[in-house]
Amino acid sequence: VTMVVLGDVHNTLTHNDYLQIAALNPQMQCYAQLGDFVEREQFYYKQLLMRELNGTPFTSLPILACLGNHEYSKGINRRLPDSWFASFPMPLNGPEDGLGTTYYVDFRNLRFIAIDTEDSQLLSDFTRLNAWVKQTISTAWQPWVVVMMHRPVFASRKGRMNPTVWLSLAYALQEADVIFSGHDHTYARRGDGLAEDGETHEPVWIGLTSTTHARRPKTRSRMDTIGAGGPVYGQLQVSRHELSLRTCTLDGTCIDSVKLVER
Repeated sequence: VTMVVLGDVHNTLTHNDYLQIAALNPQMQCYAQLGDFVEREQFYYKQLLMRELNGTPFTSLPILACLGNHEYSKGINRRLPDSWFASFPMPLNGPEDGLGTTYYVDFRNLRFIAIDTEDSQLLSDFTRLNAWVKQTISTAWQPWVVVMMHRPVFASRKGRMNPTVWLSLAYALQEADVIFSGHDHTYARRGDGLAEDGETHEPVWIGLTSTTHARRPKTRSRMDTIGAGGPVYGQLQVSRHELSLRTCTLDGTCIDSVKLVER
């Protein structure tokens, strides 16, 4: 599996940006989006963009989409508009109350899981989401498990920590290999694949942004901030015995890379 991973876009990537990413990734078989692709229900951005990109890999290849807070309408009784499901028809294999927004996709060597963190803002959501995530990871028959979500478990910006997301997912995700998140508008990484004793597995946590809206990273974070702001994107390549990840600026310059080998 070879895919491109995009972080928060916020309507900022242009037609030429996507063409450049496609040209630099000719082996791309699909691409993933970590949420906040649009601004507050502005799904016409996606429709116009796809029309401009007609005939390119971004219209002919599958997209794995994740929900962010900007896809939801604002307010106390915020809601997810029907235009989300029309724009991003995702698999219906998640928990009953998260169909089409929390799901997984099986590849030959990879189980790829998407989690809607906007649907887990209350403590009452803990058991439901925690149990589904642990079961979905534990039943994977593939050698690698990669997860994407919008809100991070470990924030790289001050004031961005979400206690409910941490309680629901910090330990449930321990058996995954890589966890992508957006939301913080910085590029940050935590974890090296193994604990010091070489036995206890520790995932690699990646915070990724593809928007031009730069933000100041958090000091004393549990994530190591490597690049403030963006835009950057991830190149993920998975084989039977190896998972490699490169993070690049839009011109293809690599700013960070990680390689995991089969345990």
